[in-house]
Amino acid sequence: MEGFTVTLALVDAIPVLLFGGSILLVAGRFGSPCFLIGGLLSTLAGCCKVAWKLILGIWKKDVKWLNKPFVPMQATGFLLILASLAVDFGKISWAALGAAVARFPAILFFLIWLFVMGAMGWYRKNRFDGSARANWTAQILNCAGQGALFLGILAALSAG
Repeated sequence: MEGFTVTLALVDAIPVLLFGGSILLVAGRFGSPCFLIGGLLSTLAGCCKVAWKLILGIWKKDVKWLNKPFVPMQATGFLLILASLAVDFGKISWAALGAAVARFPAILFFLIWLFVMGAMGWYRKNRFDGSARANWTAQILNCAGQGALFLGILAALSAG
């Protein structure tokens, strides 16, 4: 797998760390074990992908068992996050949440996050070919998106 470098793996770690931080911030307020487990499972999926790229970059070995579980682990994690929201729906103060999210600058960060995640979905469907170049583009988008989400959560938590 040509072009997979240590630098690419390290850049891939940035959105994983930002997403993990976002999960911890929200889980600390939400108090749902299911949410936390789902978030940690999705973060672990990202860590596996980073490790896979790191091994590719250092030793030029394709350790498939680190890459293969990414989609199923991430999807399962997101499913657990959604399940926790459904189960604990009544515990959430939706008015307070809405007010915190709608305040400036939180709303700006969340809108950027939505836009970038939409762009990333489009890119994955229409342009992503698995190459190192495509991975660089996806990671730049993912860094921007996860950075915006993290900043949005920080802004919303400081407002509420």
